[in-house]
Amino acid sequence: MSGAHIKEPSLIKNITFHSLFLLALVSLLFLGFWQLQRLEWKVELLSSIKNGLSEGIVEFPFDINNSEFLYKKSSISGKIDHSNEMHFFSINSFGQSGYNIVVPLKSEGRTVYIDLGWTDFDTINSKEFNFRTLNDELYFEGILIFSKERKLFSPKPNIAKNNWYLLNVDEMDNHTKLKSEQYILKVMKQEYFTDLLNEFTAINIPNNHLQYAITWFVLAIAIAIMYLTFIYKNILKK
Repeated sequence: MSGAHIKEPSLIKNITFHSLFLLALVSLLFLGFWQLQRLEWKVELLSSIKNGLSEGIVEFPFDINNSEFLYKKSSISGKIDHSNEMHFFSINSFGQSGYNIVVPLKSEGRTVYIDLGWTDFDTINSKEFNFRTLNDELYFEGILIFSKERKLFSPKPNIAKNNWYLLNVDEMDNHTKLKSEQYILKVMKQEYFTDLLNEFTAINIPNNHLQYAITWFVLAIAIAIMYLTFIYKNILKK
């Protein structure tokens, strides 16, 4: 009986050891293949952006609830609703953190959210931007962005501090009490907004998924070699 009691903990220890090794290997392989899927998605995304930027300007897609016009150039005229200015956390292409300023635009009885551009944390409340004095009807050209879906780990807005994170039209409408279009226009022409940074190109969007996939696969190979070496030295060689 005493021998059985001695071997039982050793057996459990061995099972745990092998299980952890195999779990690590499977996890690394899963991450590698997941990054390859992300790579394919990112390539299609960048291609869609480049195609949209190279095409002509389309009419603003009113009453369209699908993403067929995503990243196409469009234009619209209207008046800015300054009372509902929102600040969305964003990192620009230089790696600086700040906010993109989003406001509703009233156009022929309709409402469209427009992204006016980026500014840093210190400037957003301490400077009188030029656009805040504009009350006439204005003409805008930019890139169409479709309303983003909220996911499980998407941060929620801090409405009290006017800190937003997700361009979700329904959430913005719930705050502003407006009924807006599902497309958001990211302004590219800077004639009214010389004090804001307006940028949107495929070059600004990183695509490092291949490097990440290679890293996970290399780690998986290293784990597999270590495991096979252990098996050979401690089991097969005995």
